[in-house]
Amino acid sequence: TLENSLRVDKGCKIIFPNAFQPDVSGPSDGHYDMSNPSTKIFHPVHTGVDEYVLEIYNRWGELIFRTEDINRGWDGYHKGSLAKMDVYVWKVSGRCANGRSITLSGDVTLYR
Repeated sequence: TLENSLRVDKGCKIIFPNAFQPDVSGPSDGHYDMSNPSTKIFHPVHTGVDEYVLEIYNRWGELIFRTEDINRGWDGYHKGSLAKMDVYVWKVSGRCANGRSITLSGDVTLYR
């Protein structure tokens, strides 16, 4: 028994938007700045995430984007061309700094 003990867990949060408007001037490397609220790149707001895989699928189940870098999001381009305005499915798996597993999925609307 530990009396007067304190346990601190490092927080873990990951939240995705449900829509974004890519930059029509051309593809980017997908890297984003968390302090910039731009909606040009689909990416999460996150804290305490150690391992991360993001996958984006079109409505036919074709994988069109994948990254293991949490600081890189989807810029709305596929094979150098702007993806069409549509709803896409995203899946995330990973691990928090506190050891908890992450498995999330949802959809995002790409609009112009």
